Amino acid sequence: MKSTEELPRRVESARNALITYIHDNGLSQGDRLPAYAQLRAEFGFGSQTIAAAVDSLCGLGVLEVRDKVGIFVADPHAGRLTGRTVAVAVRNLAGSAYSATLTGFIQKLLNEQNCRCLTFFQTTDPYLSPCPSLAEFPGLEQAVSEHRCDGIITLCPFSAEGQKFLEKYSTACCFIGDDDHETMPLSVVIEVKRFINDAVNTLKNSGCSKLIQLCASQDQLALRSSCELPALVGNSYSGGVEIAGKLLALPEEERPDGIVSDDDTIVSGLLAELISSQLPEISYLPRIATIIHSELEEKYPSDKMVLFRQDIEEYAAMAVNLLLDTLRGITPENKKLSYRFIPVQ
Repeated sequence: MKSTEELPRRVESARNALITYIHDNGLSQGDRLPAYAQLRAEFGFGSQTIAAAVDSLCGLGVLEVRDKVGIFVADPHAGRLTGRTVAVAVRNLAGSAYSATLTGFIQKLLNEQNCRCLTFFQTTDPYLSPCPSLAEFPGLEQAVSEHRCDGIITLCPFSAEGQKFLEKYSTACCFIGDDDHETMPLSVVIEVKRFINDAVNTLKNSGCSKLIQLCASQDQLALRSSCELPALVGNSYSGGVEIAGKLLALPEEERPDGIVSDDDTIVSGLLAELISSQLPEISYLPRIATIIHSELEEKYPSDKMVLFRQDIEEYAAMAVNLLLDTLRGITPENKKLSYRFIPVQ
């Protein structure tokens, strides 16, 4: 029996459609599939293509054809075949345990839903190109134009040009990220602005009066200017180290006593530098409101932390389920979902 690589493209697509049908409808051993005529109408393939796909699945032990009776499921898990193919568009993961963990959970959850993952990485600087085109993910445009992916989950909002390209090929795409940017039609966003407001209120209630926020880029700073907090910009761990140096260089009376940041990597660099670089007679350690993640178990060397928690797997599942429901033809009640950080008591 031919492997997936040896099958003609249309037969492979029909076979994937049959596997998807079995999975979406929860069919198990002994369940009967619709007749050939209904399968042709359901999937839009010709008789020979459907027959070849069924024959392939029979050879792999997934289906069996009983003469004059019909097509039946022999073993829905035989051959460990996947049905849909979902592309995952990812920013550069270097230095970000959070992004790597989120990507890993998206891939895991898609696999558990019987999907094959194609992962594409942004080759341009994500801080200089926060809303990239599809061309900045080598191979993604081709995969979409050749209909080699049924849908996309992206960790960054695509440009208007990129979204028009997806619409041209009727490719569903779900954005998962923060609410700084204008969201895409399918989105699962973190309520960053609400987190900042909650963090500011908590810090003020604890006695802080000179507050600042930390941003990863000038672009992010401009988008969060409505939060009306003075800000310092620094990218990743090294950026946090640089910000610490700037704070220590200020006169003591000008240093902030409260800091807000949703970027745990910047906070880690900031704290490490503040603690390691000060002389014994100097003791500057502001209260910091930031994020911890259920799966990463961050440890901060300070007893002045105000923490908000995120469950990364739960967050990833929201995007996976939203996209797959859309691909299954289930109209989501809400196409734009929000995730709120939970204060740690």
